[in-house]
Amino acid sequence: MTTHVTEPAAPDAVAGAASAPASAHPAGAARTGPRLAWIALGVIGLLAVLVFWVFEALPFMDLPAHAGLIAMRHRFASSEFEQRYFVLAPHIGPYSLFRFLGEVFVRFLGPIGAVRALATLPVVATPLALLFARRRLFADRSPTFGYLGIALSFGFMTLLGFASYLLGVAVMLVALTLWLELMVAVDDRAPDLRRREITMALVAPFVFVAHGHAFVLFLLCAALATVAAGARPRRMLRGVTLAPALSLAGWVAWVERGNTTPAGSVPVVPPLVPVFQRFSAKLDLLVTPTLLTRSGVDFVLAVAIWCLAIACAVATVRSLARASSTFGTRAHALHARALYAGAVVVTVLFLALPHTVGWFGFVDGRLVPVVLFLVFLGTRRDALPRGIAYALDVGAPAVGASITTLALVASHAFQAEAAGYREVLAKIPAGSSILNLPLDPNSDVFTAHPFIHYDKLVLADRPVLVSDVWFHQGSAFYPTAENPALRLPPSYSESNLKVIDWPAYHLADWDYVLIRTRPNAEKPHTPDSLTLEEHRGGWWLLRRAVAN
Repeated sequence: MTTHVTEPAAPDAVAGAASAPASAHPAGAARTGPRLAWIALGVIGLLAVLVFWVFEALPFMDLPAHAGLIAMRHRFASSEFEQRYFVLAPHIGPYSLFRFLGEVFVRFLGPIGAVRALATLPVVATPLALLFARRRLFADRSPTFGYLGIALSFGFMTLLGFASYLLGVAVMLVALTLWLELMVAVDDRAPDLRRREITMALVAPFVFVAHGHAFVLFLLCAALATVAAGARPRRMLRGVTLAPALSLAGWVAWVERGNTTPAGSVPVVPPLVPVFQRFSAKLDLLVTPTLLTRSGVDFVLAVAIWCLAIACAVATVRSLARASSTFGTRAHALHARALYAGAVVVTVLFLALPHTVGWFGFVDGRLVPVVLFLVFLGTRRDALPRGIAYALDVGAPAVGASITTLALVASHAFQAEAAGYREVLAKIPAGSSILNLPLDPNSDVFTAHPFIHYDKLVLADRPVLVSDVWFHQGSAFYPTAENPALRLPPSYSESNLKVIDWPAYHLADWDYVLIRTRPNAEKPHTPDSLTLEEHRGGWWLLRRAVAN
């Protein structure tokens, strides 16, 4: 358990007294967790990393697709077969960091190892970002928030395979920490102000190339921090440090609008239609920061985290509302106000935004863990009642250990569900075309749809043509006129197929059809033009009677 030391009282920000930067606290004021707690954090962190490395079949939905796309980009210059159906047109943008890291990792680890490494990064970066932020903003040197970082690294978005976004959020938290420090340095006319401005100008573009959604959240929280308190006119002038990042974002937006169809490809412009959910569905999303399985354990963990967050928020807001606060320093109060202002506005956005916008999904759900991050980062520990402080220090390790154990146990159970995919996919020769029709892409162990992109694992080994590739800046792939994916029916949806309307498909375009069912399901109905090539578990590979 962490020992709490109340720092000497300082006038609150409202009183306008001089502040001291968080880095200036005397060593005696720092909260240092017991060595055993840090060792336990390291052990749990290692176990969390192993989730992505010790199991053959991965339950993380988009990762098989990323493995195939990484391999495809890596060999594209020498693959005449794939050049026939695709145009590779990468340029800098919101997914550039993810693509760059994938290209680096594939050279040493191969495509499957590359996506394992990419999925590992958020589990390492998120707790480190929280520990960095707490230490820099509140001189909190305890490991408590590292445990929370691990717990919040295993949620529904992890299962969806949104590794690029989760990594972008971790980068955003680091950048926001630097911005908050810059704002206090502006108030104090700190001698290192110019150095902080240069650092911010260099870091902000990095947030943009990590993920566009995370960059927008950073801009929002930075703007709120600027006007939440302090010397607002001088703070607003420091918006110039974001000019490089904003210029880069503007240039990319112009390129995407003015040249969305690279030479040799045909335009594919999916309708960006917003889809809203019922309010009850919004409430369901509140448990997604730890939602992995169908066991109910992660639901209980989500409730526990929200209870901790609400308790911390109430105590912190009460301390900020007092005319003269006896908790922490003026800088602590400024940081807490800014972070809680961000938490409130992001919550409002969560309630207002649609669930999907065209191909961009889980729009509102992405904001739920961000709200929790902002609340926990803004917590003033000296303002917490003894019971809440104890619950935080004991509950955080318990939640982190529980979610990691759950991920390991569920991944082990998932292997039986996925069994057979390697043998079935091995029957598909290079240079073939595959129509992927997952009738039942769901798992009895995990939530989401872990099997919808398993056909892309063939791409990781050899050049083939699959029926569903993301055509946008993130993948950097665009279709040529010969690509049969352009002739798929509008009803085609890998994640929500339910039934197969066989007459709607041009089966002459495809050499093989891959169908996924429950392992104990009967053979699905298929046209006479398809013959069974291989069946293992829930995997059915059918071949056209006359191959292309």
